[in-house]
This record gives sequence, C-alpha cells and structure tokens, in this order.
Amino acid sequence: MTLSAQSILDFPVPQATHVVTARDAILYALSVGYGTNALDEKALNYVYERDLLTAPTLANIVAHPGPWMQQTGVDWARLVHSEHRLTIHRPVPLDVPLISRSRVLSVVDRGVEKGMFVSFERLIATADGDEPIVTIVQTNACRGDGGCGSAGSAPEPLPKVPDRGPDLEFNIDIPGNAALLYRLNGDLNPLHVDPQAAGRSGFDRPILHGLCSFGYAGYAIVAAIDPGMASGLSAIAARFSAPIFPGETITVQMWRSDAEIRFRGLVAARGATILDNGIARLS
Repeated sequence: MTLSAQSILDFPVPQATHVVTARDAILYALSVGYGTNALDEKALNYVYERDLLTAPTLANIVAHPGPWMQQTGVDWARLVHSEHRLTIHRPVPLDVPLISRSRVLSVVDRGVEKGMFVSFERLIATADGDEPIVTIVQTNACRGDGGCGSAGSAPEPLPKVPDRGPDLEFNIDIPGNAALLYRLNGDLNPLHVDPQAAGRSGFDRPILHGLCSFGYAGYAIVAAIDPGMASGLSAIAARFSAPIFPGETITVQMWRSDAEIRFRGLVAARGATILDNGIARLS
C-alpha cells in the first residue's frame, strides 16, 4: 500500500468485540497500582471480586482493534503512543458483550525528518443495546513516516498545566516487573519486554507501556483526591512526553479546580517529565 495521508485517513479500522470478566478487571487494576497494599480496604474494592469496582481507566484495554496501523505501511518499529484521551460515559460492565468502532480522525505531517501524528477515535458500546461506555482518542507519533501530507481534523491541543506550584503530589513506585504484568492485559508489543526490540526502536532498554503510566496516573488522582477512592473519573487525558522505565518512581503533580484536575507526571531522579498537559474530571 502506498503511504499517503489520505490512505491512512480512509483506512477501515477493524471493529473489535470483548467480554470483560472480573478476572480481567482485577488483573488490570493490579497492573496500574491498585492493591499494592493488600490491607488497604478502599483499594481492595478494585482487586477483590466481592462488590468489585472497575478502575476508571480499565476501558483503555477493552475491545482494542489491534495493531491495525501496521497494515497502513507506516514504520511500525518507530511508532510510539504520544497522546491519549479517555471520556467515560459509564463504568465498564462485566460479563457483557462490548463492541468498538474506530475511525481515523487526522494525519498531521511534521516533515520528513520529524514524522507525523495519526489520531484515531474508538467508541466502545454494548453490543446488543449500543449503549455508549467510553470514547477514546489516541494519537500515535510515526517517527519514520513524515512527508506524506496532512488530512482530516486534528484534536484541539491539551491545555498546559498551571504555572505555579501543585496543590497535591502523589508518589508511585513502579515495580521492576510492571511491563511484564501490564502486557498480560493484551498489549504484547515486544518494545516493552525485549531488549533487542527496544534497541531497534531507539531505546537502550524496554520501556513501560504508555497506557500503564496513564493508568498509574489515574490511580494516583483517585487515591489522592478521594481517600475513599469512590469518586472515580469521568475523563482523563495526557501527552506522553518522555519514556518511563520499570523500576522508576513517578511523582504525579496535581492542580485542582472543583471537579477538574490538571496534572503531570515526573521522574525526579532523572529530571524527566513523562506525562504532561494532563487533565482529568471527577465523576
């Protein structure tokens, strides 16, 4: 297939179906920080099948269409997830058939040397009643594919965090095996486990899944804002501004204005901002 902005924009992203079980929900929650302290009763609600609550960011792993961008002709080894937006219409139901329908929203060409951004939308709903569950907008940076032109309408830029000290901070120690655990949710990209694959993508060792750090940020916001961890989120979005490696500590800085939270994630040990322009809304 000849690579062009229009061919990517018109690409028929496959539909996907998924039935989420309690086991799926618990595994996901464990992989993004819930249940680190097994005696923490408020977090236990997310990792114990009795009266189970689903983590707000669980929908990120639901009914994913798979590595469809490989089929468009982009340089798959140099593709990275650059931005993610999740709007939650209702919690992910368990043991209910779900379906996702996706479409490409935009291709933004940054030139031959800089590559391009491709944004696509994924709508997840119940398969029988078509009741909306979540809307996801994902942007991928195709670092080896600039020069093919632009097409479509790109999402509005995420707002920058306030230019003042944060209202809250929450530290999270990422386990050394975090990527090995998170990949069991379905993202088996070798970039996150195989040193040789990581090297081919320009990294000196495997990096953590962007959506794993995104899930940890969601956990941090819920845990820091609501001691009962019952509020949940109705929306969360952020830009992936630098890779994070398993075993590092993330400091999630938060600025609160009523139900809106601005946030970013830092790895202070190496002076890196790994999540930026974050915005979340409490449900």
